[in-house]
Order: sequence, then structure tokens, then C-alpha cells
Amino acid sequence: MDVDEQTLAYFIGAKFGIGGLSILGAPIDGINTTTQGLVYVDGLVHTKEERVRLYKAIAEYVFEHRIALMLQVTDWQMREDLDGYPDKPYYSNLLEQMGVRYSGWPTLYVDMEDKDEEDLWAGLHYKSAKYSINKAAKCGLYCRQITDLGELDAFLDTHYDQLVEVCAKQGKKPRPAQAKSRMKAVVESLWPDRVRVHEIIGPDENGVEHVMATGIFCLDKGQCAYWTGASYQRYQKYCPNEPLVWEAMRQMAAMGVRTFNLCGSHPYKAKYGTKYCYVPRMVFVKYEWVLEAKNTFKKIYNGIRNKIAKIKGRKSFK
Repeated sequence: MDVDEQTLAYFIGAKFGIGGLSILGAPIDGINTTTQGLVYVDGLVHTKEERVRLYKAIAEYVFEHRIALMLQVTDWQMREDLDGYPDKPYYSNLLEQMGVRYSGWPTLYVDMEDKDEEDLWAGLHYKSAKYSINKAAKCGLYCRQITDLGELDAFLDTHYDQLVEVCAKQGKKPRPAQAKSRMKAVVESLWPDRVRVHEIIGPDENGVEHVMATGIFCLDKGQCAYWTGASYQRYQKYCPNEPLVWEAMRQMAAMGVRTFNLCGSHPYKAKYGTKYCYVPRMVFVKYEWVLEAKNTFKKIYNGIRNKIAKIKGRKSFK
């Protein structure tokens, strides 16, 4: 976005469709990463009010140039901890005053401000985190960081294979945004200073080493987001997921990262000593009927998925 030839910020989103409606989302539906698509240039002031004004300007641009009929964006920078805001976070007053539709999406993050490794370890839950990390170490599991970009394709082959398995258990397929080509483009654009690519390796019962879990962590300006992670079901008995997150936390803390965003509110993420916070999801539509139509199509879509899931004995979707 330019004002008097000065670049203020960049916006990145993904376009998707539902029932024939075109939607620009950051993130898109079905992706729980609670991060914004608006990134300011260093050194410029960016209050919450200013951020909302820019979102409104982006929406006008999107509608005017027929890019999409709806813009939805979840802004991590406008988050507020649930502590002290049990009913209604303060940002809601601003959004209501500015006439912006919104909903509060809860997510979990680790506050690493002024904390060393000992402090972070003390914050982990014993049974669900410390136990698993210790067990993984006893089983010979270790973390390996991909530092050679030439190894990225092999890593993504494994990671995508694990994602397919995880999604299959939920009765779905990986989203287009999770395609190997898109993940590769993101990692390459952030390489090497703003991304960490990790894999957990360990021996099976026959002593043969395998890549049991993989994860990609994005970081910038003292903040880190656990962007994507997956593991093979057959290796769950070795507890590879917990050391994957723990090793990333250790590295980030040593680098001076202040917040570690787990990107979502699934209960299993609470084991890492996290805090709950609300992140606003703002919605802008070109026509009033678009939002109602989108919600209707989504209900129909999820209804079909639920029937299929029931037949196959899988969990339902909302």
C-alpha cells in the first residue's frame, strides 16, 4: 500500500471459493493459523485503529478490482489476553465504532519474554509434555534442523505425506494452501533468517532410524508462529510431537523471541505453558447477501461431510 509514493505495508492472502463465491482470506477457512496478512514496513507507527483503516482500504481495493466479494482477516497483532477480558476484549469497542464485523478467535501462545530455558521447562505440564519429551529422549529421538535448502524437497515430501495421513484420520484432504509447492514458496521466501525447518528422527524397534515428525516455524520481529506440523501415527508411541515443539521453543528463546504462537486453541496445545488470547477475525463484504450466502453454503458443505464422517465412523465438523 502506497501513500505519496511511500510503502506503508504489504498484504498477503489466499483466494478460495465456496458455493461460487470468491473470498480472499488471511488465513482461509479451515486453516487455524491465527496470523495477519498485513505486514508493516519497519519503523512506521501501526496502532490498532490504523490497522483497521488499512484493512478497510484493502477491502475497497479488492472489491473495486473484482478480486473477491469478501475479505476476511485474522490479525494476531491485535490480540488481547483472555485474562482480564473474560466476556468482551477491548478491541471490540474499536471495531464496533468503525463499523467492522468481527468475531473473537481464541488461540494459545507461550509468553517467552525474559524467560530462559529453565523457566520454559518449568511451565510445561508434567504428564502431557515433560513426560513425553523425556520418553522421546530415552527412546533415542533427536531434533535435526534443515540448514541446506537443497534438502527442502525431501523434507516437504515427508511432511506432506504425514499431513495426508493426519487429514485422512479426520476424513479430509490437505487444503490447497498446504500443497508442497506453496509450502516450498513460503519457506524459500523466508529463508534463512525468518524460518526454521525441523524434523524429529529416531530408531524404531529394529533400530532403523525414521523421520517421525516434522514442523515449520516462521519468525519475525521477536515473534514465532508454529505454522505447520505433522507426524506418522505408527510412531506415536515414541512421543515425537512434544520434542518437536520443545526444541523449537528452546531455539526461539535463545534467539530472543518473545512470543511463540501455537496458532490455534486445540486443548493439546495448552501443555506447553501457554496463555489464551482473543484474536479478532474481521469480515468485509461487497454485498450484504454475500455473508449469508457463504454461511449457507458452509452449512451445506459441512452437513455433507458430517454424513460421510458418520458413515465412516469419524468425528463431525462444525
